[in-house]
Amino acid sequence: MAISEFRYNKKRKHYAYIYKQSKSKRRNILISSKPTMTKTRVKGKPIIVQNVRLYRHPNPKKEGTFYLIPETYNDEARSFGERVYDWNWDINDKRKVKRIKKHRLRRN
Repeated sequence: MAISEFRYNKKRKHYAYIYKQSKSKRRNILISSKPTMTKTRVKGKPIIVQNVRLYRHPNPKKEGTFYLIPETYNDEARSFGERVYDWNWDINDKRKVKRIKKHRLRRN
């Protein structure tokens, strides 16, 4: 079932955009303030992933440069905060979000 809301992800320590729910699971995309993310591996070198730059943070009161982590996560409903934020995507960021949701974002 489709859903569209912003909540704090307590498990991953980031604000998240929740876009789909099924039973007790929620599909979400994380908002970060860092331009890169490091994925750790069991063996070998860690992988450095470039985050997608946002035109504007969904919160109209926030200023600065923010990024979307180009990966979708499937977390339990209890790992999110109770408060639902009344934020909206900027018109220039909607396409970026849609491409991440569909797993069609070009990776460098």
